[in-house]
Amino acid sequence: MGVLSLNCNMKFAVERISKGGGRLGKLSNLRSQPDVIHATPMTLVATVGGSAPHLTQDVFNLVAKKDAPLCVSAQHYCKHVEILQAYKKGVASFAALQGHSVCVTVQDAAQATPSGYNDKQGISTWTHGGRQVLTPQTYMNVVEVMQPDWYEVLCDADTPPDASKKRLSKSAAMSKSYLTQCLKLHKDSNCLQGAGVLIPLLGGHSYAERVRWSKWVADNAQDGIEAAGYSLLGLHTNGPKVEKIDAKAVCELVETSLGSLSQSLPRQASGAWNPLTVVRLVMAGVDIFDSTFPYLVTERCGALTFLHWLTRDPSRDNLQHQDKRLRGDSEKNKNQDEEETLNEKEKESKSEELESTEGKENQCDEEVNVKSSYEICLKDKRYAEVQEPLVSGCECYTCQNFTIAYIHHLTMVKELLAPVLLSIHNLHHWLGFFSSIRTAVGSDQLVDLQRLLQTSAA
Repeated sequence: MGVLSLNCNMKFAVERISKGGGRLGKLSNLRSQPDVIHATPMTLVATVGGSAPHLTQDVFNLVAKKDAPLCVSAQHYCKHVEILQAYKKGVASFAALQGHSVCVTVQDAAQATPSGYNDKQGISTWTHGGRQVLTPQTYMNVVEVMQPDWYEVLCDADTPPDASKKRLSKSAAMSKSYLTQCLKLHKDSNCLQGAGVLIPLLGGHSYAERVRWSKWVADNAQDGIEAAGYSLLGLHTNGPKVEKIDAKAVCELVETSLGSLSQSLPRQASGAWNPLTVVRLVMAGVDIFDSTFPYLVTERCGALTFLHWLTRDPSRDNLQHQDKRLRGDSEKNKNQDEEETLNEKEKESKSEELESTEGKENQCDEEVNVKSSYEICLKDKRYAEVQEPLVSGCECYTCQNFTIAYIHHLTMVKELLAPVLLSIHNLHHWLGFFSSIRTAVGSDQLVDLQRLLQTSAA
């Protein structure tokens, strides 16, 4: 790549390394927030088109701090360069979220990225107008007008678990070329002076390829390449399937990528990681995540209810009791439904055969609606008369003012208020979860937090 000196304001300091493997850090001196310090591990607020999904600016600032960092995908703005160019104030101000720092990623972690469409012409992304190919030049044009505080370099991260050696080799070759071009364009850009650059860590699910890529990055770093941090990519192709990725395998790949690199730079891992995987990634040394998971839970009419408080508190005990009771009711209703189904089969076997296709479709819909054990589905009829908040003791606006039964009703009638209330709760719960993570790292209790998550999700 040669020697390039990038003018970056962004600073990161590791303050404590936990016995459980996690680390506490401070992210500071962002160009849009020179006086704000962000504690890590932290979550960026995932956005759609630059806005917090379902939330107005005022409501969003009731849930998150007014300086909460945002994660904005270039995917949503690659066809609107001229508009942002004329606006001149960057994507945060354009979305009426001025005062928030911005991290730009290539792809939207909430949307599955079709595999097999990257080639020598560039990286494929999908907009409302269809497929859009990003070259280093066009990508950096998008990044310039978005005016981020830090951003991912363009790379070929299309390396699903079953990727062939040939695909991994092409990914590495193209990514090296893109990285070199992007860094040169960054240096020549007046608009990007002070913005941090995240160097991608690639290699798919191959330990050997990840070692090889990280060694290449480390060797070039010694030549004077100044990175603001690392972005762990190529572990997935985005979308809801990320929730089900084996945490142990992913963490081993992450540790392999980080083994030969600087410990003083922040590590970012975008994606819809479930809470238990997040904790394990923190143990592996990851510092920055995003809120894609709670966003997807909201989209399927779910509410996060998993336990993450390590301190003993009566309200939290009530939460645990409520969670077990709701799960108990679920099993009871399930058993009753099974008995009724058996009786119906005996009485109306012929009718059931005629409606079997419809029954299978309904079953598939139900499987889509309930994705994880960290949430409850507000479409479920068992919540129609539950006069309690989503989470006992939760201080969010939704739990303080509305019951499960009411939100269930809003969901069933497809009232637009339903996703608003669920977004408020889920984002609040997710931000609280990361507060618990930082507390656990500081007190060497990450293992205890992991056990609590395993218990609450059982």
